[in-house]
Amino acid sequence: MAVQITPERTALLITDPQVDFLKPESVVWDHVGETVEENNVVDNLVKLRDAAREGGIKVFYSPHYYEADEYESWQHLNTIDGMMFETRMFDRAGSGSAFVPELQPDDNTFVCAPHKQLSGFWSNDINTQLRQRGIDTIVLAGMSANLCVESHLRDAVEAGFEVLVVTDATAAAGKEALQAAYTNYGFIAHETATTEEVMPRLARKEPAPADD
Repeated sequence: MAVQITPERTALLITDPQVDFLKPESVVWDHVGETVEENNVVDNLVKLRDAAREGGIKVFYSPHYYEADEYESWQHLNTIDGMMFETRMFDRAGSGSAFVPELQPDDNTFVCAPHKQLSGFWSNDINTQLRQRGIDTIVLAGMSANLCVESHLRDAVEAGFEVLVVTDATAAAGKEALQAAYTNYGFIAHETATTEEVMPRLARKEPAPADD
């Protein structure tokens, strides 16, 4: 199924475009750095953002932050929570929680409240922010592939959105995790495509490909 991208009803949604996922100074770079660099994730996210800007498509960020008291008081941590808390990933007081310089929000960027779990549809205001602006179609990219991206995908689909996932604008903690995400995208998303395939559609220079 080819997703129809229109400025009135489509948003580019980028999850966690932050230093602690996308830059070598990240506290988890030893886990994600290889696939971030192989997929040129930062460059591809910039290309998508710029194409959306050109085509009048709204851009939304769903970031991840934790406050100091949360590292001390949370009691029911799953495996990924434990890893993030041990390294103080996304510490609001540190530089790792900052947006990467290439993706600083501009006037076309809506920054949602931080999601405290993997999906913003449960723990931030992304659903409300999209619905209040008449959005029913999402072009989804960001970090990380088999965690926050996949969780946003699943919940967006369950909430009735059509979702196109950009497969080379994400990465994961190793190639196996990335491939697992790709497999699930193929079953759950309405469409998957690469950055180069999606850019002209976001910029409104090419229509969606015809359905087979």
